[in-house]
Amino acid sequence: MAISKQYIAERYEIRKLIGQGGMADVYLAYDLILNREVAIKILRNYLAEDPIYIQRFQREATAAATLTHKNIVQIYDVGEDEGYHYIVMEYVPDATLKDLIRRRGALHVEEAIDIMHQLVSGVNVAHRHSIIHRDLKPQNILMTHGGYVKIADFGIAMVQSVSQVTQNETIMGSLHYLAPELARGEKATAQSDIYSLGIIFYELLRGDVPFNANTAVNIALKHMRDEIPSIKEFNPTIPQSVENIIIKATAKNLNERYKNAYEMLEDLENALSNPDQKKLVLSNIIYNENDNTTVVAKRMGQDNETSQEDSTRLKRIEEAKKQKKKKNIIAGSIIGVIAVILVVIVILLINGLGNSSKVKTITVPDLLNLTAEEAKVKLEDVGLVLDDSYSLYGVSDTIEVGKVMDYTSKGEEVKLGTKISVTISKGKVIVIANYVGRTIDNAATELEALGVKVITKEVSSEEHAAGIVIEQSISEGKTIQPDAEIKQITLTVSTGYSNTMKDVLGWSIDSAKKELENAGFIVVLEILPAPTTIAEIDAMQLNVVIEQSIAGGLIVTEKNTTVTLYYHKTKPTLPNNNNNNNNSQNQSTGDDSGDD
Repeated sequence: MAISKQYIAERYEIRKLIGQGGMADVYLAYDLILNREVAIKILRNYLAEDPIYIQRFQREATAAATLTHKNIVQIYDVGEDEGYHYIVMEYVPDATLKDLIRRRGALHVEEAIDIMHQLVSGVNVAHRHSIIHRDLKPQNILMTHGGYVKIADFGIAMVQSVSQVTQNETIMGSLHYLAPELARGEKATAQSDIYSLGIIFYELLRGDVPFNANTAVNIALKHMRDEIPSIKEFNPTIPQSVENIIIKATAKNLNERYKNAYEMLEDLENALSNPDQKKLVLSNIIYNENDNTTVVAKRMGQDNETSQEDSTRLKRIEEAKKQKKKKNIIAGSIIGVIAVILVVIVILLINGLGNSSKVKTITVPDLLNLTAEEAKVKLEDVGLVLDDSYSLYGVSDTIEVGKVMDYTSKGEEVKLGTKISVTISKGKVIVIANYVGRTIDNAATELEALGVKVITKEVSSEEHAAGIVIEQSISEGKTIQPDAEIKQITLTVSTGYSNTMKDVLGWSIDSAKKELENAGFIVVLEILPAPTTIAEIDAMQLNVVIEQSIAGGLIVTEKNTTVTLYYHKTKPTLPNNNNNNNNSQNQSTGDDSGDD
């Protein structure tokens, strides 16, 4: 119910009621000092009458106010004003994760992992500050237009978990995510939050919670006794690595459940890059520290007979309920009779007025693939209203960016003036593939078609041919949100084998051979023919590189290229000109003497 005060603490101006829960009402308010809209949660009067609840509320809320994380609703202020105990927090004007599930049903695996990564990141920070939420459920998780999630109600979950809340919807909503140890009355721990996260992950992929029943007791018993249904049986395309996360997060035996949120976060980050795992099989044996008993969880498909222990526990619960209600039986009976009478009166009035004041209805028109403005005009044409304040954004494989991908009351008959909420597509989640081993042209074409900018980095590689991608900056399986400000990836591309020929002219033949072989070349030595002139012979250098078949400075693109080095090994013998001349002179002198 609405409060009578217009201002809280003479600072927060109450604007309007925006939400109601089992223990508090939430108002949109305006901070007169910081000039900003805030959400202010005010506890119900029946809680404010118990000093134990108030003390816990103040302690937990003050501790939660120290949390700073993008996926946690920020608490700004905690206080009390004339009996009104309040929490002032960040105002997130969008819908809850539960609203998204109701509209969309089962989400894509990539989108569900992205949401869970944000949730577990926020919970991990809270746990590191020794703060346990105790009431994690999609109703307590807000969704922004940008696709970000923000966890709400840190700080009051402790109060709600110990309060005698009578609202059936609140009890049932929380019990769908309640850890079995809490259902047994044990103390909440970080692992209790992890169990709730596992149930939320299941619901994101299934579109519904794993356990349903008509009564709170039966739901609690299912959490204590029944195995979580296989998500892969619902959708066989879901990777086994993803189902294993759910199995481990919802293990009934605390020794088999994730010890902390960081462990779960690591598995979420690696789920798509390592999808083909063996199915995780748990013992399903639960040790109850309170009464030293052991319970074996019932697998789905078994008969519904309760074990002796569960029957005993159920009887104790029922007996406690009977004792608690005994004093109110007479009052309850009277109220029930009055309620029946009122219902009969209302039915008679409706029947009496039905013929004279029939409410006109209209079928909600098809809004798919329209822009928000086009949807607004189409709704107004038939007497309906577009609820702008309740629009969501989601990812879609088929609907263009900026177009309606889903809406409430699809194809239904509604009253004139009914508000219709729409979900606008922000495009398709981009899933990064494995581009290593593919040509850069092929990879770039595919990525650019997805709207991802490709940055190339070239490196020489002996193992890979030119133009082949050998590394990528975003690993396979990672996702890019369609509305991300930066969509780019760096691909490292091989330029193939590349080696520069060294100039070894004038080097000794042994040194040159060793240098080039160390550089990866095959060296062949070849002796040059001897020169024929005396001048060339005099200038000869022995065992020195005279020529090389590949000139120094040239780029070689083939491994094990052969290079030939040419050199002179020995000098030829020079002719003896002086001896020849003397012999000629002696022969001439002898001839002359003989003639005489």
